Amino acid sequence: MSIDNRIAGIQTDPEETFNDFLTYAELLNTPQLAQLYTFVLRDGSVEIETIKAELDIPHSTTYKYLGRLEEMGILTRYDDETPTTVTVEPIHLQLDTDHGVVTATPVLLDAIGRQRDTEDIRVFVDRQGIPKLVAALHYTLRIMDGDFTQRTAANKLGVHPVEGMTVFTALQDVIEEAAEYDPYLDQAN
Repeated sequence: MSIDNRIAGIQTDPEETFNDFLTYAELLNTPQLAQLYTFVLRDGSVEIETIKAELDIPHSTTYKYLGRLEEMGILTRYDDETPTTVTVEPIHLQLDTDHGVVTATPVLLDAIGRQRDTEDIRVFVDRQGIPKLVAALHYTLRIMDGDFTQRTAANKLGVHPVEGMTVFTALQDVIEEAAEYDPYLDQAN
């Protein structure tokens, strides 16, 4: 609990808070799950058959991931409708660390999931890892706000300028699309 919350008398549920953290960790480490989550968030109420067809995910994997999102408390399944549809809630995680506050929103999950179909993001993650992708997303937002040029951001990111510019361009597409479905985009780091 932050100091501000203690002073204000706001109580947090440590179990729920840590569960949120674990939810994000699982989504960050499973690109196919992140892609499925973002697909449903982007499209709203989606038929399960549409998910399987559009994302080319096997039947058993689709149901496994939907069940996992349901267990996490972020997916609602409407079995009383025919065909069965699902929706997800936009999730938001804010971590107060020794290095500053980090806020993760659905745009980050979209970037993680895009590894599956955007080669520039996949190659970047293969070479640099997820933490560097998070930093690249942060710098892409700063580029789009006019705070940095792509070359300056690549230097701050610590990658070759061409590699940085390539991933920044790919992430700009992700961010532009996220404006439609991520209610926390303005808080993303």
